[in-house]
Amino acid sequence: MLPPRAATGFFCCLLLAWTAAPAKVEVSGVRGKLRDNVMAHLTLAATACDAPSWRVRRLTRKADPEIREALEAYGYYNPTIRIDSSVKSGCWLVNIGIEPGEPVRLRKVDVAVTGEAAGDREFQRLLRSGQLAPGDQLDHADYERLKKALGDLARQRGYFAARFPESRIDIYTRENAADIVLHYDSGPRYHFGAVTFHQDVVRPDLVERFVDFRPGDAYDGTKVSDFYNALLATGYFSSVDLRTSPQPPPDLTVPVSVTLAAAKRQVYTLGTGYSTDKGLKFRAGYTNRRLNESGHQFDSSMDLSKVESIVGVSYRLPRRDPRVEWLSIDAGFKYEDTASKRADTYKIGLKEFRRRPADWIETRFIDASVEEYTIADDKSREFLLIPGLSWTHAFPNSPAITRPDKGHRFSFKVSGTTELIGSDSEFLQADIFGKLIVPVWPGGRLLLRAEAGATLMDQFRTLPASVRYFVGGDYSVRGYDYESLGPTDDQGLVVGGSHKLVGSAEVDQRVWGNWSVAAFIDSGNAFDDFSGLTLKTGVGGGLRWYSPLGPIRVDIAVPLDKDAPDSWRLHVTLGPDL
Repeated sequence: MLPPRAATGFFCCLLLAWTAAPAKVEVSGVRGKLRDNVMAHLTLAATACDAPSWRVRRLTRKADPEIREALEAYGYYNPTIRIDSSVKSGCWLVNIGIEPGEPVRLRKVDVAVTGEAAGDREFQRLLRSGQLAPGDQLDHADYERLKKALGDLARQRGYFAARFPESRIDIYTRENAADIVLHYDSGPRYHFGAVTFHQDVVRPDLVERFVDFRPGDAYDGTKVSDFYNALLATGYFSSVDLRTSPQPPPDLTVPVSVTLAAAKRQVYTLGTGYSTDKGLKFRAGYTNRRLNESGHQFDSSMDLSKVESIVGVSYRLPRRDPRVEWLSIDAGFKYEDTASKRADTYKIGLKEFRRRPADWIETRFIDASVEEYTIADDKSREFLLIPGLSWTHAFPNSPAITRPDKGHRFSFKVSGTTELIGSDSEFLQADIFGKLIVPVWPGGRLLLRAEAGATLMDQFRTLPASVRYFVGGDYSVRGYDYESLGPTDDQGLVVGGSHKLVGSAEVDQRVWGNWSVAAFIDSGNAFDDFSGLTLKTGVGGGLRWYSPLGPIRVDIAVPLDKDAPDSWRLHVTLGPDL
């Protein structure tokens, strides 16, 4: 056993050995990814600063073939390499000079797909993408990517017997030329077999309606993925174990086996939040994901704040195609007390949701409501029966993506009512909303938002508060109080408008980890006719933290209107970008 001092010295020596600085290796003549690949291949780059000379000589001899291998990956087969080593200040210094020479270029490219996939549009699209073309610089990674893309597409499209009868790169270093031969025989395309479920969670006919393919249909991996995601999205199941088993010739079928485990039936939620529009918020909710074997669901929620409180219940049931069709019966109460209005609304409604082509969500609805409101000095009580139709499209539509580099959300809604169906008011209203996120440079995004609304009506005075337009606040025109902008009465009190127009542009730049800074400009207003439209504009900047709970935004906005009630306003929000 070592004495304590000896043991301490021994471990200190080990620590020094582990932390010894590496030798200094300087590479000239190549840059970017070519230099990075050279450094990644060099064993010499990891040797110790004070390594013995025999080790450095051995690694220096080894460096030449390592460098050549790194250069050949990008098509440089005729380089000139110079390696010098010396000791400076007790540390090895290795200078490597590289003249990569002329790159090898593709001369002949023979890429062909035979078998049933030769007529498959997806394979034709892949081949037209032109990943390899005569005259291109040889890059072995491009060749491997194309091989992988062909194999991946074959598995997705059901060509499970596909193979490469011939795949090679013939390189002629003296001519700096290369010929590629890549022949892919897809073989026959497999077809879906029987779908078997193993579950006792909901009625068999309900899960069977989630299947978007039939035995005998050509196999398509995208349909299998959509099937899996649709089952998981219902909330009925805690796990979905989906397995495909391609059967060899002569069957050429792919049976599908699905094992489903029940999810927790009842879910309770509690939470708090804050925004400058509505102040401190409290939320509570209860969901029964599976009321019965028919897949009916019940949801209740309560959102309380000083400015707006909503209590609601919803009963949902799947229709003929539960992947895309649901029916919802809703009822609730809403309290509002903003800078411009005070309203209590009792509502019951019926909604039908349908997924349309290209993942558009269509909602048909009819709402019956009783609304008691006060705007300026006008107090009223209205009954409304409002049918309507809306369409929404969002990408990405996953809340797990807290900071999407690109995406969009578009929606359009039309609704209206008439005294002929029992309403106290008559109007026709259309709303359109769009938000677009596009990448502009590394770590930078441009967020564009636009919204507009228009109302056709007989008398504006009878238009209830819930269908009048007010502008201003965290998600509207920053720099102004929540719903504080719009046409005014003779006393200067905001009474809302029959139309609205709002636009926003924001640049968001990631600065460190999940933190970003932003600069923005918002502009818009509510109005009754275009001749009376006066745009109100706010500019400012802020800080973003993309937390596990979602983006938290803190903005300071300055209104450009010289008559604005505030010289600046603080805006704090929590919620997804789309």
